[in-house]
Amino acid sequence: MIAAVAMLLLSGCSTLKGGKLFAPELFGWVPVGANLYVERGTDEATQRSLVLAMSQAEAVIETAFGSVASRPVVHACVSAECLADFGGQGNIAKVYGDRILLSARGANWQFIAHEWSHAELFKRLSVRAWWRLPKWFDEGLAVVVSQAPEHSQAHWQYLVDAGIARPSDAELLSLQTRSQWLVAHNKYSDNKNGERRARGEPEIHALYAAAGHQVRPWLAAASRAGLLRLIERLNSGEEFDLSGAGRGKGRSA
Repeated sequence: MIAAVAMLLLSGCSTLKGGKLFAPELFGWVPVGANLYVERGTDEATQRSLVLAMSQAEAVIETAFGSVASRPVVHACVSAECLADFGGQGNIAKVYGDRILLSARGANWQFIAHEWSHAELFKRLSVRAWWRLPKWFDEGLAVVVSQAPEHSQAHWQYLVDAGIARPSDAELLSLQTRSQWLVAHNKYSDNKNGERRARGEPEIHALYAAAGHQVRPWLAAASRAGLLRLIERLNSGEEFDLSGAGRGKGRSA
């Protein structure tokens, strides 16, 4: 509980709204499966789809980590009002400790797996180790684990080919904290995709794609064993360091 509170305190101004997820049935959520709640009025087809997505996301987390230590509770909104009421406006999906909030666009296994990756790392790391984990790595790992097409290598290549601004290696690796990540999120206009959709333009996810592009070759080289060793080293008090596991250096400029 102390760790969950610490996570919430780092979640910014939406903390109080997100805190309502810890008592879901008091705030209108309806349980439809193990650790799964939906907004009241959600149709049965969407409920069935979410139950399946939960199972698929769990399988992906087990593949990445070898087992599943965390059991996050997922809350799926179908309306914009629901999302705003629980502090998720402007997000496809969001995690508060072991509580995941989904928008209608995020109600699929990829975005559940993305947020579950955050919850899994949070569960496996000590509070001190989690505090030292760079935000770019946490997000990059979630991108790679979840395989969401919005953040894929193909999207990265689209950004490169189109000459769209994206962070350099040095800038990305400087994003250690949540606040630094959010500044970069705004700088590279990842937060403007609602406006792009309204104009019929392609979405841009430069920051998430860059993080995935950085972590993807490392995880391919280090594999699950390397990820688990990294977690063990952080918990033993070592500083974050990927050099021993072959972090890739071949990013496109």
